[in-house]
Amino acid sequence: MKGESAISSWQLAVLLFLSRVMQFFLAAPQNEQPGALTAALLLPASVAVSALLLLPAYFLLRRHPDKGLLDIAGERWGGAGLVYPVAFFLFSLCVLIQTTCAFSYFLTSVAYAQTSPWLFILLLLAVGGYAASMGYEPTARFGSFVLAALLLALLFVGISLWPQVQWEFLRPPSYDGWQSQLFLFINLTLGNVETAALLFLISAVNQNKRSVFWKWSLLSVVTLAAIFLFTAAALGDYAKSQRFPFYTVTKIAEVSIFQRLDSLHVALWVFITLVRLALFLEVSGKSLARMMPKKASKYAVAVCAALAAVLSGILTEKPDVLEALGNFFAGGVPVLLLTVLLPLLLLLSCRKGGTGR
Repeated sequence: MKGESAISSWQLAVLLFLSRVMQFFLAAPQNEQPGALTAALLLPASVAVSALLLLPAYFLLRRHPDKGLLDIAGERWGGAGLVYPVAFFLFSLCVLIQTTCAFSYFLTSVAYAQTSPWLFILLLLAVGGYAASMGYEPTARFGSFVLAALLLALLFVGISLWPQVQWEFLRPPSYDGWQSQLFLFINLTLGNVETAALLFLISAVNQNKRSVFWKWSLLSVVTLAAIFLFTAAALGDYAKSQRFPFYTVTKIAEVSIFQRLDSLHVALWVFITLVRLALFLEVSGKSLARMMPKKASKYAVAVCAALAAVLSGILTEKPDVLEALGNFFAGGVPVLLLTVLLPLLLLLSCRKGGTGR
């Protein structure tokens, strides 16, 4: 497998940002969820708490500046260090399944109702697997193009629907109960699967690694807050009845050019999905490669893509299982394990052994 070439801090930040946006695009609205204004205000707070939670990983990687988490775990824990690649593999495989199933549902719901989900599952993971096998740099260059297209699309949609925006639809945070606000905060902070991807992929950044988190967070907070607020102001309570609220926002645009460019808008979300799949296929592929014989490790990404395709095809017919998996991730346990608990244990073992910087 390729993928050893370094990328810049901005390139990784852009890839993480696009994946993060896709997560919210695919998320199903809940009737009792807090309002958009509450969500927008909680975004900066979740970034601050995430930064604190990442301190053990930060100190660990600072002691070993030229190594990734898997390398450090293998050196410090020996055979027990396999817990890291196993955990990252299972984690990223679940993210791949969630993403593929949700986006194939989107495509069959809004554009290609007569098409089998299996077709989209196979195509998405085949293309995503090819992109991941090419390495970080081609995916990063593609991500820069997708970012420009996304920002342009958001600008066009905003200009088109500005006359229809009703800011009175934004209810103040005092209307939301503290329990729902707390659950949303946990979801924003510990349901952020890109945090784990950041720790895994940070070793691929050629310089200024510490800035990746802040660049990614800045892009995410500004863009997601704008999307939350604008969607709620344009749709009001109608957004809760829509499976894909932001896509609905683009559909109600009254400017004729958007009606003709509807297929291009769908294509944009396909591109963003491919970036997310390639990102987590990188994580799963490199994790699986650590558990495979060296000669077979070059097929790790292909194995991950095939496994994700089979499981996605099976689980797309089992919505209850997918909902349970989504709730498990929303609760934050996987991210907490990979970004806080395991790095903390590894850091303590390094300090006890007195190795590293």
